[in-house]
Amino acid sequence: MNNIKLSIESLLNQRLSYLNSLALQIDNDYGKAEDLLETETDFKNIFIINKNRILFLSDSDDSQWHNLVESIALDNSVLINQQDYSEQSQPSSGWYQIYNHLIYWTIQSDNIIGFEFSNIKFSFDVISLLDTYDSDDNFKLSDGDKQIYSNGEKFDNEISLRLNYPLQNWHLTYYYSSPNLVNLYLLGSGVIGLFFIVLLGFIGYGYREYTRTLRLAKQQVSFVGQVSHEFKTPLTNISLYSEMLSEYLEDEPAPVPDYLHIISAESKRLTRLVQNVLTFNKPSRLNIKQVNLTILIKQIYQTFKPILEAKSLQLNITTLENDCIVDTDEDSVMQILNNFLSNAEKYAFNGKRIDLSLTRKGKLVTITVRDYGDGIASHLLKQIFEPFYRVNSSITEGVSGTGIGLTIAKQLASQIHGEIKVLNHNPGMAFSLILME
Repeated sequence: MNNIKLSIESLLNQRLSYLNSLALQIDNDYGKAEDLLETETDFKNIFIINKNRILFLSDSDDSQWHNLVESIALDNSVLINQQDYSEQSQPSSGWYQIYNHLIYWTIQSDNIIGFEFSNIKFSFDVISLLDTYDSDDNFKLSDGDKQIYSNGEKFDNEISLRLNYPLQNWHLTYYYSSPNLVNLYLLGSGVIGLFFIVLLGFIGYGYREYTRTLRLAKQQVSFVGQVSHEFKTPLTNISLYSEMLSEYLEDEPAPVPDYLHIISAESKRLTRLVQNVLTFNKPSRLNIKQVNLTILIKQIYQTFKPILEAKSLQLNITTLENDCIVDTDEDSVMQILNNFLSNAEKYAFNGKRIDLSLTRKGKLVTITVRDYGDGIASHLLKQIFEPFYRVNSSITEGVSGTGIGLTIAKQLASQIHGEIKVLNHNPGMAFSLILME
């Protein structure tokens, strides 16, 4: 029951993360909102409010929706009043429910951007999710009095579990039959019989947990493989057209050729990254050669600096004055460091700063990505390298991820005879790749 509940709530958090990315797109381009309404199905309406003024309102012919947005514009505090927050820190996003409207809102710049969530589309997505479960359990999922999904038969006995806000009207009901106590007594004659029952119970529980974990792992591997496979075609097109554009604009003044070179190089690197995901747990093909880490670190800095600045993150670089030459695989080093920086961007954005450094001590060369976020508890530092493991805390809530990035990074580091070390700091934490010069 808890696994199903967490799966549904995780699906909702994925939608939430997606809506946040769309809000960034339409913050300064209201025409983009009209285009999204024609192509997206996860929401029905959009509004944009600046203080007490409505800047954009879709479907203004719907009087109830129009009146609802007007009331929010008159008093923005109605959005915050439904949230749990401390007086010192007011939320910058959240859910707002009234009548049959469910709205996800977020503050971008000085604008409040709201999406009216499509319950019907989300219900269909949940049905598709539950269809993937290979379960003999008897349960149903309901939204109030309306049944959304049913599996198996109904029995006299039941247990209900309610989902968290904003799905508090959704509840799971599990059905089970009454145990046959006569058979239990026959099997449990004396201490020996009781011992065997307990032993069989432990074996049965262990086997069930093993098969459930194995099934979940297969589903995760299958999902990641399918998504990665779908990436291959658009990435090929991006690489092709970026190369064509580079030839067409090769005589343009700087920095146009430099930008096109970055687009082309990054698309090729992303193609190799996708290939690594598709061959997850298989050794990657390495191209060992002399790599100038001083130049490589500067290239990575130039690539990530504008991305991080767009999210109000300052990227600082500290490198060696002299060239640092190491025999290694350049793609593997870049993929490991890009994973470190991407994780810092997603999970430590509240630290407002990331440090990228290259140091040398004897023949050991260390590349470190240090953030200033909330960090991870020390007892979880080994688990974060396990496949599909994600820390269950406020820093990962609403942030999408597969849980295999650090696993692949550790595998790549081992293949190039390197080592990854992670240390907690106050504040934040540091991920380091250590190589032999």
